[in-house]
Amino acid sequence: MSDVKKCAHELCSCTVSGKDKYCSQSCEDNKGITQLTCDCKHPECSSKL
Repeated sequence: MSDVKKCAHELCSCTVSGKDKYCSQSCEDNKGITQLTCDCKHPECSSKL
């Protein structure tokens, strides 16, 4: 059974599995930076903007 959870970036709605915390390098690079939208470029997240 895989461990699926939300990306650790607070504005991102993507999911990650396993030991990953972030869905993309963009989300990891922007941790702790105040943003208005997520910029991960994944269709499942950007479609919710």
